[in-house]
Amino acid sequence: MNSYISDIDKNTLRIAIPLILANITIPLVGFVDNVAMGQLGSAIYIGAVGLGAIIISFILFSFGFIKSITASFTSQHTGENKRKTLLVSLYQILIISSSISLAIILFREQIIHMALSYMGGSAEVKANTKIYLDYRIWSVPAIFLRDILIGYYIGIQKTKIAMIISIFINILNALLDYYFIFILHFGIEGVAIASVISEYSIFLFIIFAIKTEELISKNNISLNTIFCWNTFKKKIFINFDMFIRSFILMTCFAYFMSVGAQYGNLTLAANTILLNFFFIFSYGIDGFAHASEVLVANYFGEKNLKLIKKSIISTGKLSFILMIFYLVFFLIFDQKIIGFITTIESVQIIAIDNSIWLYLIFLSATIAFWLDGVFIGILKIKLLRNTMIVAAIIFFALETMIIGGNNSGLWLSFLGFFMVRSFLLGLYLIKYMRKDRFLV
Repeated sequence: MNSYISDIDKNTLRIAIPLILANITIPLVGFVDNVAMGQLGSAIYIGAVGLGAIIISFILFSFGFIKSITASFTSQHTGENKRKTLLVSLYQILIISSSISLAIILFREQIIHMALSYMGGSAEVKANTKIYLDYRIWSVPAIFLRDILIGYYIGIQKTKIAMIISIFINILNALLDYYFIFILHFGIEGVAIASVISEYSIFLFIIFAIKTEELISKNNISLNTIFCWNTFKKKIFINFDMFIRSFILMTCFAYFMSVGAQYGNLTLAANTILLNFFFIFSYGIDGFAHASEVLVANYFGEKNLKLIKKSIISTGKLSFILMIFYLVFFLIFDQKIIGFITTIESVQIIAIDNSIWLYLIFLSATIAFWLDGVFIGILKIKLLRNTMIVAAIIFFALETMIIGGNNSGLWLSFLGFFMVRSFLLGLYLIKYMRKDRFLV
């Protein structure tokens, strides 16, 4: 077996496997939420958690680049052996993320109102969604801190610690879900409170990092160095481009949920279940995306073009192997899983009928996830931003003017979105590989 696995593959797996295990627990929390709400006997509760989750995800994933940017800068500076520069980058990213989270908390009422007015869904669904969001939004500052800490551990290739942090928070979330909903009978607010409490457990790990990581204790950085405009502005511009990319991505997801909600509570519930399947897939594939970020960024810091190319091939190959595993698993077990999540037969039928589009997305989206990691690793953020803009334009054009009008057309348009992203990023990869542009 070892003869078929190269050293670079082993290194990729060493980094990726803990991240895959950790990432899979993230959507499993949503899965537990759906199971809990599904047992209450109404599609309204599943739909409300689905809308609430997509709105909070819109906020979080719009700034979800914080973890990737932290990992990329950490890995590059580690490859360059510049520890003080690394610490400065961490402080600057912390300042930027803290400012963002403060703004979100201050304007939370306006954000929730605007999000609910934009999203579709019945009055009952929206009322329950607001209950969820009123609690859940308070977890945002803790999530940003979690992303920075996990991004740092990914960047220095201590992915087992990153795995422990993620798994601990998500298992705690699932346990608190059960306690608040089934023991205390809190209902939908219990789901949100469980998330808030579990996210703030990150402070336990921050204390651990401060005491164990020599980076902070052995390097004194002045405020003038941290607020040096020449280095700070680079972080701001990179974060802004990544924000645009992530915001557009989450706009497409939010639009998808909003249009699905217009087709009724049953369709909304079915789409919510299928999107949880998608998130289980995407978070798993993200393990190899993060591995490509780390390896490419580290070898970029070392200026080693040969190993950059090898790491790209390795992470791509292993991403496709994992995608095939996911595809086979869901093709075999999807009906049983859907039946376990909800006992509402009409929701089951809608979810099963539209699952084919989801599995085609698995096939088409793998390239996009993998190459996101590659290009983040060399900080080609404008390229990622521009391809996302083009893909979004095509998605909205397909849904509004060509094949929209029903739930199948919505899913088919969503498939087109991922196909365009993968195609464009694939073209850029070929160009960079042929012309050796990774170190430019």
